[in-house]
Amino acid sequence: MSPSSTARARPFPLGLQVACSVLAVGHLLLIGLFALAQDSGPWWYDVGPNDVMPPSGVNHSPGPVFARAITVNFTEPYYVVPLRMTHNYHFQSNRRPDYSVYFEVFLKNERGDVLRTLKFPDDKASFWVRHRQEILAQNLSPPDQQMPPRGNEKVAAGGKDLPKVEIWVREDAHTKRLKPVEETDDLLRESHEVASPWAKTLVKSYLRYLCREHGAASAELVRYSRRTVLPLDLYAPRPEDTFKELKSYFGEMKP
Repeated sequence: MSPSSTARARPFPLGLQVACSVLAVGHLLLIGLFALAQDSGPWWYDVGPNDVMPPSGVNHSPGPVFARAITVNFTEPYYVVPLRMTHNYHFQSNRRPDYSVYFEVFLKNERGDVLRTLKFPDDKASFWVRHRQEILAQNLSPPDQQMPPRGNEKVAAGGKDLPKVEIWVREDAHTKRLKPVEETDDLLRESHEVASPWAKTLVKSYLRYLCREHGAASAELVRYSRRTVLPLDLYAPRPEDTFKELKSYFGEMKP
């Protein structure tokens, strides 16, 4: 038997084991303190007689003093910035949304009859699928954008119709529809809500997918939204309809 086959692997030096363990633990500790030092909230705070309440009535609280001191004086300038690891591990999906939102899709045939109604997020879906559906719903959530300035009044020339713009038209206090209207002088003078281009892109893309998946000729999406209860709402009176559900019809679309 050759000497190489009987030779044993050299043990990892004890000093290097200790050094590597200290570096790994120190790295995780510094990253943990960096995430802990970030602001949290919003939280309700007690307003004294000489204090000025912020507009929202809530405040974001800083992290623990010891974690902020280590982060500001050492971790951030000398560690995470050179390593380009400045993300604080606070994600948008971890934050409290301003509105509770879900939506329904009505799948229709060529005659306009409703074949099937789908609700998102789906109560029967798995956690991971439901999480993705919740992110989609939050991207459709209000508040909707205000219509940007349209310039001077448009004039129809050569027998052509006036250009149109899609705005939210209120049917009542809790229902509105996205409808195309002509850019008249009255429209330019008033302030109107419009759906964001990103929300309209998501709606068209998802409806096109659902129509293809279920063999439907067209589909209509209805968004249901309600404002989230804030800490301030526990102390300040609100109108009765503040937390009532708002139905927003995006209109029927074909794939």
